[in-house]
Amino acid sequence: MIDELGGLPAHPLVVHLPVVLIPLATLGVIAMAIRPAWLRTFGPVVTGMAGVGFVAAVLAASTGEALEDDFRASGQTISDSLRDHAEMGEGARLFAALFFAVVLAWVLFARWRTRAGDERATAVVKRPRHAAAALAVVAVLAGGTATTSVYLTGHSGATSVWEEPAP
Repeated sequence: MIDELGGLPAHPLVVHLPVVLIPLATLGVIAMAIRPAWLRTFGPVVTGMAGVGFVAAVLAASTGEALEDDFRASGQTISDSLRDHAEMGEGARLFAALFFAVVLAWVLFARWRTRAGDERATAVVKRPRHAAAALAVVAVLAGGTATTSVYLTGHSGATSVWEEPAP
């Protein structure tokens, strides 16, 4: 995996991708939930941002693990806050995956519903409007959770870097 970029540890550089893309995708999901007509136009873009945010969260977690291994190998002590940050990174990766999966399902369902037509959609899914509304609500909640997780994980990481060492 990528441990360094341009001679610098990759983790502090890579983490900015999920920190930007996941909240941005969440804003897109909220906008599409408010204006469902935007789903057709912006759905693929928002899904792409959520997907790249998820992949970046996976990459951030793996580069963080590599950086932690480097710290241990050099004999540095891993602080409790850094351990907490690593655990939070695992959660952020999971929430980013769930967010991407829900957004993808919502966008694909909306596309299928449009192509199938109301009659066929109703024959397959008893209440397609309710299903679409439920997917929208779950996508907003998943986005809020993923955004909160990424924010808290990033804050935890910054705190662990800038904290004063114990005497």
